Amino acid sequence: MCGITGYVGTGKASRYVFEGLKKLEYRGYDSCGIAAIDDIIRVKKDTGMIDEIEERIDLSELPGCIAIGHTRWATHGGVTVENAHPHLDCSGTIAVVHNGIISNYKELRKELEKKHRFTSDTDTEVLVHLIEENYKQNLEEAVINTLKRIKGTYALLVISSEEPDRIIVARKESPLLIGLGDGGNFVGSDVSAFLAHSRKAIPLDDDEYAVITGNSVEVKSIITGKKLDKDILEIELTEKAAMKEGYPYFMLKEIHEQPSTITSAQNIYPEEIRTVAEAMQKAEKIYLTGAGTSLHACEVAEYWFSKIAGKLVVAVDSSELENRAVVDNKTLVIGVTQSGETYDTLSAMRFAKKMGAEIGVIVNVIGSTATRFAEYVIMQSSGMEVSVAATKTYTSQLSVLLRLAIELAKLEGKDVKVIEKEFSSIPDKMRQVLSIEDEIKGKADSFFNVSNYLFIGKGINTPTAEEAALKLKEITYLHAEGMSAGLLKHGTISLIDENMSTIAFLPSDSENSAKMLSNIQEVSARDGRVLIISQGKVDEDEFISLPDTSEVLSPFIFSPVFQLLAYYVAVKLGRNVDKPRALAKSVTVE
Repeated sequence: MCGITGYVGTGKASRYVFEGLKKLEYRGYDSCGIAAIDDIIRVKKDTGMIDEIEERIDLSELPGCIAIGHTRWATHGGVTVENAHPHLDCSGTIAVVHNGIISNYKELRKELEKKHRFTSDTDTEVLVHLIEENYKQNLEEAVINTLKRIKGTYALLVISSEEPDRIIVARKESPLLIGLGDGGNFVGSDVSAFLAHSRKAIPLDDDEYAVITGNSVEVKSIITGKKLDKDILEIELTEKAAMKEGYPYFMLKEIHEQPSTITSAQNIYPEEIRTVAEAMQKAEKIYLTGAGTSLHACEVAEYWFSKIAGKLVVAVDSSELENRAVVDNKTLVIGVTQSGETYDTLSAMRFAKKMGAEIGVIVNVIGSTATRFAEYVIMQSSGMEVSVAATKTYTSQLSVLLRLAIELAKLEGKDVKVIEKEFSSIPDKMRQVLSIEDEIKGKADSFFNVSNYLFIGKGINTPTAEEAALKLKEITYLHAEGMSAGLLKHGTISLIDENMSTIAFLPSDSENSAKMLSNIQEVSARDGRVLIISQGKVDEDEFISLPDTSEVLSPFIFSPVFQLLAYYVAVKLGRNVDKPRALAKSVTVE
């Protein structure tokens, strides 16, 4: 998730864009840059924090009344000046900034390299050269013809010195808003980019583009080319609240971003997924290793590799891999770490490499230690996560791991069309879950009123129960335990009393759901209070009903529910939701 912004009007454009980038820095701080037009396109860009770059190269001091800017959270290509946006075409007359993933960039680049000179490793650069290829006499037409060849996600800003009075912008699965100002118009990834100068905004929807000049905005459909009438929103947020897009905490904002971040993970470059799947096919032993939330993602994936690909893949706590795993030169170890700096996971990867194993990593921060250490790297593409509690990074890791299981199954000659089709529907199903947020909040208020909680699941939802308990513990400071429902009668059921409430994850009709109902009855028979989070009908007083999926994909649907429950309990208790006590975003010590 990067930040993009632009301005066209009568004022000094680079100064407006610089101010916007400062507000968007929470979306990415690897590098940033600005392109402005004053007869020609002039570009300034560098790596590092925005203030550092301003001090070095006077980023905000570019002449002209039209400019676009970008602050980068690297997902493809290292953190270098060459990979920083904006990107220019060969002639230096077209500039582009982009947020998203171009999943077919490799085939496009191979085609374009025959005629065009590339200077970066990014997927974005294919956009500017494809626009250059399509440009005849009309920038708008060139951009639309380019977008019709693009697969993936984008929020896109384009300027040209041949048409120096306009910015062409477009959106697909990545946020973009237009700000209406006096003497000029703005565009940004969110309203914080221009809120100091405009309180009126037009949000673009998917498959829409706009032509923006200093005194006009025209929105059209990418598919039909027809003009669209768009409502103008009156913004009543403070600038600080706007960074959170109106949400009181980053955690809540990031929970709501999950449909988009899962879509981004679904569009990660197929070649990267296939390369790792091929390495898995060749390996005799495979371990997934992580800590905390990442470990729970690995545990869910262990079921996927077994059920979908028919492959034994073992999930191991990274602090215990050296003690538990049998590692040699026929082993593949894949670390899963949001930051790429988690001490225990790096230690596990180093041990495995010392023993001769191949090393892969699923990670969110390009240039991190893990990315420099591993032979195989998959960027999970969830963007910066500000809140300490992992939410969108968890479901992005799940998405990447599921894609690996599907790809490995294909290599093994298995038919996975049904699971692929259902996986494509998950972002919409998650939006349905988020639409019942008020109901979930009500359960947080009415059900969570003791000090001890037990989360239970079965099969693939055993790690769901573990992750749900972790979320409640880390931001509410209440005691919670997650486990397989089958373990209840092996000791834990003795704890059931009026001070211990149980939350059960019940997927659609299956052998596991029938067994879960039996376990739930065991708790109820001892006067235990149970909240059932269900994908099917239940005859109980306390339940939350969710959209139906196959059991194998149910962890996606359960995730926003337990995240929201934890969030609203923490808010009710007055906790510091984004920065819980004693915790850090990245655990870099043993």
